Amino acid sequence: MRPSRSLHSLFSATRRMGGLFRIAGLSVFFLAALLAACTPRLPGDSDAALALEDIAAGFGGSRLKDQTPRPERRTIDFNIEGRNYVGDVYLSSQGSRAGIVLVPGVVPQGKDDSRIVALAQTLARLQFAVLVPDLRGPRNYRVRAHDVREVADAFRHLNSRRDLVPQGRVGIAGFSYGAGPVLLAALEPDIRDEVDFVVTLGGYYNMYTIVTYFTTGFFRTEPDGDWQYLIPSPYNKWVFTLSNADLFERRGDRTSLRALAHDSLEYGETASAASSANLSPDAEAFYRLITNEDPNRVPELIQHLPASILTELEGLNPASRDLTTLQAEVILVHGRSDTMIPYSESLALARALPPEQVRLFIIDGLVHVDVRIKRQDVPRLLEAMEAVLAQREH
Repeated sequence: MRPSRSLHSLFSATRRMGGLFRIAGLSVFFLAALLAACTPRLPGDSDAALALEDIAAGFGGSRLKDQTPRPERRTIDFNIEGRNYVGDVYLSSQGSRAGIVLVPGVVPQGKDDSRIVALAQTLARLQFAVLVPDLRGPRNYRVRAHDVREVADAFRHLNSRRDLVPQGRVGIAGFSYGAGPVLLAALEPDIRDEVDFVVTLGGYYNMYTIVTYFTTGFFRTEPDGDWQYLIPSPYNKWVFTLSNADLFERRGDRTSLRALAHDSLEYGETASAASSANLSPDAEAFYRLITNEDPNRVPELIQHLPASILTELEGLNPASRDLTTLQAEVILVHGRSDTMIPYSESLALARALPPEQVRLFIIDGLVHVDVRIKRQDVPRLLEAMEAVLAQREH
């Protein structure tokens, strides 16, 4: 039987968590958050242990900071075939052994989000040349298929800079909803054979199962398995609404949907009393989807969305692509209790990849935003970090 829940209960939960959802989507950087509850000092002095401690410390003191020079951070402009971009590069004075593009998720601060700055500094101290591109869409709560090209172009730039990455090994890391564009960028013909590794943290595989989860709370860990339920964060549903509001032709639809999303994020109650009476048929179809609670109805409701939204969903959907053509090594990290994106997404992604190319780390105590790391998770976290740091050695 499907668990009973109401929008009111979800929004009550939102209020209890205060303003968290206004910055949360950002799971993004749940690597920075994920270790905040780790043991302040881990046993041993391996690079992996030092890295985890430093991420947990944020801008505070750590053994890694004591042992390494402060990285340089500089803002650069770059151009790829007439397309202009801005990004931040982080470099250690000790040189770099590999390069990595860090792709922010849906955060208004973008490349300047304090968590991604701290993570970039940690990786630079460990001799990664780090490029954090400024993705203007996600900064404005818009995720679009063209983000894939922007990620690919950022990779092209870093990969071309032998002054920054002398050894030439370069990868891409994506967080939360930034993971999809990262995977899709790694499939782009102009960089597919050049991407050495991909790292995703709390990422997704199938846009349609994600929509099912953040509207209803239901997910499956096996393709034909039973439905499982986990109360979803309301944040994703309303960011999804903001992201797609501009795709409606009618101005009144755009205004109404934006207001609904902003009010729901801010106050947590609006949707329960909202009316679709003034919406066009296309916008009403969207409203029916985001207010639906039955997972079995989602495929039909999605079919009634306007073509503009369906096009964007497909353009951001790794599940619609042949991932066996991916050349990169792939490292997947996900929390079993993640309420932003269920861990079933990383399970499905791992199944879609060639087994010899993928390493999957499901962390029991890790959730997307509200981190509760269990001591028994530390060895698995160290193993995941070692897999990332090993990319410097190839």
